[in-house]
Amino acid sequence: MCRTRLTHNPVNSVLVGTIVLILAGAVGWRLLVRSFVRRNFVQAYAPIRLAATDVGDYPPNRQLRDVPRIATDVPACQSTSLQMIAAQHGAVRSRAEIDFLMAFTYGFSAIPGTSEFFPGGVDPEVGLRDAAPYLGLRRRYYVTDDPALYVRALRSFLARGYPVRVALDMGALYGASVVIPHSDVLIGYDTTGFFLYETVCRPPASCTPGERPPGADGISVTEARLLQAVTNLARRFTYPWRYTLTIFEPGPQVDDLRPVWKRLANATLGGNRYGPPTGVAVLERTAAQIERQGSRYRATAITQALETAVRFRRDNARYLRERFPDEADLAQVAARLDQAADQYAAALAAVADGIADRHEAGQVATALRAAAAAERAVGAALLARAGGI
Repeated sequence: MCRTRLTHNPVNSVLVGTIVLILAGAVGWRLLVRSFVRRNFVQAYAPIRLAATDVGDYPPNRQLRDVPRIATDVPACQSTSLQMIAAQHGAVRSRAEIDFLMAFTYGFSAIPGTSEFFPGGVDPEVGLRDAAPYLGLRRRYYVTDDPALYVRALRSFLARGYPVRVALDMGALYGASVVIPHSDVLIGYDTTGFFLYETVCRPPASCTPGERPPGADGISVTEARLLQAVTNLARRFTYPWRYTLTIFEPGPQVDDLRPVWKRLANATLGGNRYGPPTGVAVLERTAAQIERQGSRYRATAITQALETAVRFRRDNARYLRERFPDEADLAQVAARLDQAADQYAAALAAVADGIADRHEAGQVATALRAAAAAERAVGAALLARAGGI
């Protein structure tokens, strides 16, 4: 074996010292970032560490028969999950109202590392936390790194009558290779696995959207597949824990909508200082990318987002008109949301067969900037509604 010897001289000492400092700095920076991320998750999600004392006895089989089965055909898994659970507690609400309370379908979020975006600007975990009190509920978000404790806790909560909302990878749940952040509701278990209500009937799920009365059978999933789906999502979002579950308990009723208006405004206007852009900045960034790249821009990156944006904004406008029919400022907000939806539809039509040239790229960019202007007006009006809180 040949071994190279580093002779001792001042140059080598400085070199070694510099390398050590660089490595120490890199490791220290990673630890600092990890600590910062962990602190943010803890502050925003209010996690509760699962303990053995949280797990009670449970029978070998249990299926809840008081939860309606609700599934949609748009990517609104989080609000649909809460819609089902709230109904079990007697708070029967439309998905549009849950979206409103969560601020889930307002604004935009850029997807890191890609040109893609999602037409919603609020972390759904935070949205669930904030919406629950308006439904007379309290959210409890449990976390653990112990798979055996996690499985026992799922069965224990179900045995006590709680439907359990789980955040997971839809791809792993249905055998697809891509990670798809998702939310479903567990409504039962047996000795081999669990039963869930699917919230979104789009591939890779093969179900039919709609509502069924309580008592419908759920989809069977093995323990192993459920655990894999849950850990996949935790890894994708770099959670400082491996397994999560959410239950909702009765809590104080909140009716003051000013915090809701502020959340809606913030989601719409965006302004993320430290991470990927949110709100109207996402549209403006995308418009600039399309203008710069022209026919080289991969239009398929935004097709689904535009389709969803059309649905979300029209649903939001309809809900505001129906819920607040005598509010002139909200009628104007609804009109602006419809204007934005029209622009998304125009952009979608333009990119249906790709972007042919710079002229067509300019048309798409113009539509997105017009939508951004309408969204900015929406955000300003909603912020005024919040009353400066």
